[in-house]
Amino acid sequence: MAAALAALALAGCGAAQAPSEAADDHATVRADIVTAVEATGSGHPQVVPVPEPAARPCTVVVLLATREAPRSDAAARIAAVLTARGWRQQGDGDERVYTRARWRLDVGAGTWPYARLLDLVADEQRPEGDTFTGVIASARRAGCPAGAS
Repeated sequence: MAAALAALALAGCGAAQAPSEAADDHATVRADIVTAVEATGSGHPQVVPVPEPAARPCTVVVLLATREAPRSDAAARIAAVLTARGWRQQGDGDERVYTRARWRLDVGAGTWPYARLLDLVADEQRPEGDTFTGVIASARRAGCPAGAS
């Protein structure tokens, strides 16, 4: 009997995450964002580390550099993927905000001054030039340490 109880207790240790926890998982958020940005059809996005190491477990930054500003339907394609994966959209136009569980995701497609990236990515990941053209997606979980974007 004791062996059966011990086996039952051990079986619970490796159990899968509950669905609500899985939606809040860093890897799931990262996969959602990469898939959504890939849906623009403008290339393969790059996941980049944020400057503050303590914020990395609760922050996801994805960049997709393009030669020209992404097509006008890029935002709609991103929105379609994210909403299908359970994100709720707030805002409209080329810069949008999405939320799910404890995460907030800011997504924009266009051309921005280089300074826009300074708080988002580590030095070694910053693109060259005065401007960045493409898609910027930055997600942050509630309660993330200060200094994260």
